[in-house]
Amino acid sequence: MPSPLNARRRRRQAALSVALFSLFQLACAALFAALCFIPDLPGWLVWLFAALAGSCGGLIVPALVVLKERFHEIEGGESDAAAEY
Repeated sequence: MPSPLNARRRRRQAALSVALFSLFQLACAALFAALCFIPDLPGWLVWLFAALAGSCGGLIVPALVVLKERFHEIEGGESDAAAEY
């Protein structure tokens, strides 16, 4: 059975890593979105920067799904069971 303190530490580390990933992705998305507003930029480049901004922002959703799965793994003790082998 996993210790509550160890499980709490693992949950906190997982949440922190996803929070930092999300922060960096949002910063990249903001940068690409700001590049869209450069005057006299060709239309195809505006669309490219917009697509890059959207893809950076869109990667946050799968990260949250993976975080939820990781929480289930931690609660189920799968990491502790795998460490015994």
